[in-house]
Amino acid sequence: MKIRRLQYNIDYTHILTFKDEYKYVVLPYFGFDNLRYAIDNENTNNESFRLIFVSDNIAFFLRKEGLTFLFEGDTDDIKNPTGVIKFFWDIYEKIKDLKGYKKTIRHSLIVHAVQILEKDNIKNILEDCPYYKINPFGKVEEFAISHEFKKDERSYKFVFGNYSEKDIKNHDLTPFKSEFNKDLIDNLGLMCKLDIFEDCKSPTPSKFKSLLTDAESTISSYKLN
Repeated sequence: MKIRRLQYNIDYTHILTFKDEYKYVVLPYFGFDNLRYAIDNENTNNESFRLIFVSDNIAFFLRKEGLTFLFEGDTDDIKNPTGVIKFFWDIYEKIKDLKGYKKTIRHSLIVHAVQILEKDNIKNILEDCPYYKINPFGKVEEFAISHEFKKDERSYKFVFGNYSEKDIKNHDLTPFKSEFNKDLIDNLGLMCKLDIFEDCKSPTPSKFKSLLTDAESTISSYKLN
């Protein structure tokens, strides 16, 4: 299955002074040509900020309780620590310098993967689903199977089911409307969503890459035949 959408989160204790301090963090990026930005909940205690690098199909979300990036594209592009992903880690280091910052609690990764299949194949799967042993309902319109487990220090939630075009909206699979996910339109297939959570006081690019490698391995280990 091909990873279509990736979200990485760093959670820290609430920075009560975030609204007053975060502009120092984002100011250096305003000179970039391909940058858009937005402020949400402006002038409230929940004020947050988005940096959107349009040509790279990646966005950073700065909040009082966490830092997130959302990416749509080939995951090899964000494994390169010298690419645009470097800005994310620079921002994290600056957030840790804020007066109101106390500590980081955990990081997590959420990935959506889709495999496009012939429509007749999906029709057969829905008529006689091979992915669960007992089906008292006969033919189904949709199905989903959820697995939750722990391995070492990480917690996992893996949800697997069929894919249809309405899942683009339901799961926000194409937040940047990129060419990378153009084949999701007017097609059917199989889809999974994988969440991995890990307590972590000091996230780093290598620890993020470890989560991503783990996600790729977990998804590929789920046999489709």
